[in-house]
Amino acid sequence: MESLDSYMRAFNRLFEQRLIDRTPSLLTLKAGEVVFHAEDPAERIFGVKTGKIQLVRYLDNGQMSYQYPVNNGAWFGERALFNDVYSSSAIATTPSQLIAIPKQNFLALLRYEPEMSVHFTEQLTEQLHIAKNLMTVRCIRSARDRVLVYLHSLKRPGQNTCVLESPLKAIAEQICLTPEVVSRSLRKLQDDGTIQRNQRKITFLKG
Repeated sequence: MESLDSYMRAFNRLFEQRLIDRTPSLLTLKAGEVVFHAEDPAERIFGVKTGKIQLVRYLDNGQMSYQYPVNNGAWFGERALFNDVYSSSAIATTPSQLIAIPKQNFLALLRYEPEMSVHFTEQLTEQLHIAKNLMTVRCIRSARDRVLVYLHSLKRPGQNTCVLESPLKAIAEQICLTPEVVSRSLRKLQDDGTIQRNQRKITFLKG
């Protein structure tokens, strides 16, 4: 994934060429702060410089439905580019720094910087893949199997290991289980020889 530094250089070029009216602004958030709510006017798109952002939707019963986390170097709020409101809420799960850019200026980047447009499309493709994987995982009834399929989704092609970059509580929220059930499922997978766990590193011993 292309770093935000490359995007910043591209925005600076566009600003110098007077193709946009401003460069991105920097936002500092505490853990738990809301970036935007669903149905808020969609005016800006955001990049994660440091920290982590969780995208969620609130259900009619008041519960939160977790979509996917957004990590360093990634953009979110892309719905703003072609819509008047955001479709989900965004919450900082750790202290975070974001860069924010008006959507018209981001559209100018996509129009005048084709290389950055390709990188942005690559990121959107990856996010779509993650969202589809989570939908598949959440449909699995067995907690053990749900956790195992989730772990496999973290692997890179050709590797037999993955790293748990999020705490168990966040993982449990993503796959609609409790932290206790996730912890028990990991122990079961270890006990039956399916995985080996060394803190956050998971090694797959069986296919």
